[in-house]
Amino acid sequence: MAEAETLTLAFVSSHPADAARVLERLPGGDAAALFQHLPARAAAPALAAMLPSAAARIVAASDDAPALGLLAAVGVQAAVAILRHVPEPRRLRLVDGLSTATAVASRMLLGYPEDAAGAWADPEYMALAPGTSTAEALARVRGDPDVDAGEVYVVEEDRKLVGVVALQALLRAPEATTLAALMRRPAGTIPAIMPLSATAAQPGWQQSSVLPVVERGDRLVGILRQSAPELIPELLIGP
Repeated sequence: MAEAETLTLAFVSSHPADAARVLERLPGGDAAALFQHLPARAAAPALAAMLPSAAARIVAASDDAPALGLLAAVGVQAAVAILRHVPEPRRLRLVDGLSTATAVASRMLLGYPEDAAGAWADPEYMALAPGTSTAEALARVRGDPDVDAGEVYVVEEDRKLVGVVALQALLRAPEATTLAALMRRPAGTIPAIMPLSATAAQPGWQQSSVLPVVERGDRLVGILRQSAPELIPELLIGP
């Protein structure tokens, strides 16, 4: 790798927020050319830290393969925020090129209006059936380190949310105990169609920093985190 590329990689990797501010000021084609010389996983934090509209210019100016690599590396939530600013038919083609699980989640989130809570829900969470044993649940948590499993969501058929189990409760329980015996009601839920600006008033934030987002019939869509103002600018609330 040339010295200039090495220095660029070091800066983007070590200072993604600062790199994002610089990249936002570049024309989309110039920024895309720079990203093509960087590994997707190293460049992803900087892309995710950019304004979605600016990040979309980079994706739109890139060929499909590097664009898909970047979208896969930033995660579903950030990818959807970027894809909202990519015009059709390119957006549809890119979604179709993602992995099956990521494409399904992306289509679901893109189906909500941009100002709805469902559009910003994080679809990467741990959801298991009520009959799952503690031992199996812990094995699943340990086997999927990319998912924030501070809580495990308990769902019935069609992903109907029936309860939540804290990781600490799993660690303390006997291995044969089922999630149904450990679960408690969520501190609160957020309707997927609720305007994002209205979510700040949800009383559940007083008990939990993470709330599930549900569709009609309590079907689990994803989660919202109180500590993610960079992804949810309207959710400016304190603990």
